[in-house]
Amino acid sequence: MHKKVVFAVFVLAIGAIALIYIQHRYFTAPEEKVTASRVVVPKVNDDQELDDELFDDGSSEYLDPDMVSLVPLNPDETLLATVDMDFDGDLNNDQVNAIRTESSPYITLIVGLFNPLKGEYERLASIATPIRQIKTFSYTGIDLTGDHRTALVYQGFVDTGNEVLQAFFITRTETAVSVTQIANLECDGSIFIQQTERSDSYNLSGENGDSYSIWMRAADPAHPNSTDQIQSRYDWNEELGRYELAEQTRETGANISATDLAKIQDGSRDTFAKFLNGLWYKTNEHSKDLHYIFFDWDNKQITFLLKNQEEVFDWQNNLNRRNGVYITATNLEIQNLQRRVDVSLRTSDEVRVVLHDDLRILVTEEAEWNGDYKKMNDATAYIKSLENNDSTSKPYVQNLESGPSWRMPDGTIVIFADGTYTATGDTVNDMGSYVALDYSDGAYIQFRSATETPIFTKTYRISYGQAQDGSENNSEVLLQPYVLSPSQSFATEDHILILNRHFVDQNEFQ
Repeated sequence: MHKKVVFAVFVLAIGAIALIYIQHRYFTAPEEKVTASRVVVPKVNDDQELDDELFDDGSSEYLDPDMVSLVPLNPDETLLATVDMDFDGDLNNDQVNAIRTESSPYITLIVGLFNPLKGEYERLASIATPIRQIKTFSYTGIDLTGDHRTALVYQGFVDTGNEVLQAFFITRTETAVSVTQIANLECDGSIFIQQTERSDSYNLSGENGDSYSIWMRAADPAHPNSTDQIQSRYDWNEELGRYELAEQTRETGANISATDLAKIQDGSRDTFAKFLNGLWYKTNEHSKDLHYIFFDWDNKQITFLLKNQEEVFDWQNNLNRRNGVYITATNLEIQNLQRRVDVSLRTSDEVRVVLHDDLRILVTEEAEWNGDYKKMNDATAYIKSLENNDSTSKPYVQNLESGPSWRMPDGTIVIFADGTYTATGDTVNDMGSYVALDYSDGAYIQFRSATETPIFTKTYRISYGQAQDGSENNSEVLLQPYVLSPSQSFATEDHILILNRHFVDQNEFQ
């Protein structure tokens, strides 16, 4: 009896498996495969061993989730960035996209040229790069040679820690498209393009202007144990059609013993950063106003101080070199302003600093801050003296937070407190944070909403209304939309927001 039951169960099991197979094989619809390319914000791999050796990796904060590729992408390609410029000289904007494929961690540039006859972007060429760190990679189009041809330029760091810069001309004829390399530089130091001011005739009448030079500062490969640096200038050679070495000079390295150097620069990421920790002042100064740089390794910030003004940068990545460090930082207030800080040892208490600002378009030299810096021993007293000087924006913030609340013309009630705000009205329910900015021409305020319907969407210059006697009326605050850049500020055509002091029962917001 027992054998019959076992046999029956076995037969039923076989039948069930056969039934499932037949149903799946003949009656289940096949899975649809998506073949269209996707645009996503890639996540930087935190578990890549090499990435951890070079940089403190994190999320892809520089990538715009709303960017769209006008050039056809393959299913396995992820869009990282786009640049829209006229690269082939036909007066139509083309698009060059930075992508990464599933089969390779390295960034590739896809060249898409606009075809006015077809009204579409044609994918015509690709440029493989040796760079995989998204945070260190940037590219753009610029007239390098001064003859109104837009060159495609990219730069970044490779896995060895070296920086690379490459530039290309993209030429299109009736029968072919060519991508010609005009610059190919790599070193264990820094590379930057020195942009010089061109004449009015270049800008207005289309005449040719001077070409830009490319500078490279690197260790001396012939003397690997030396801390000297070789500074090289590359100029455009019209006959050869590429950038060629034009001048080289030697810069004397650190005057420091090998024992002391080993203590400061032992190869670890933290040692040199801790050595920099503190306040440094510029020694080769030609004006009465000293430039100060405050390296705050504990809080991962770098502050540039001049008079009573300061610029704060988030200290993101640092790449050690033989006798220094190369730091990548982002402006705390203007998020699209990146600064690369090249620091090299001079003595045990003196460094040489060279800055390159990157507005997500191109790296340029910031000569004002460049020079030799010595460490200030009594940095605490100096910082306290700066804190005691009221900033331009501080009185405005104190006034806003003293409220107790503010009313806008449409009836919206806004409350400011400890760096946060709430805005409530018939059609408004917003909250978020704000930060005050001191700029050369006045006080500004920026907002960051925590909702999808922000009421404050710009950077605003703060001022007061006018009382009947002509004096300032701090019960009326004017917020005028502005655009800020490192060199200038200007008002936009958006409406000025008016806040009037309003006394209201706080319980209505509970």
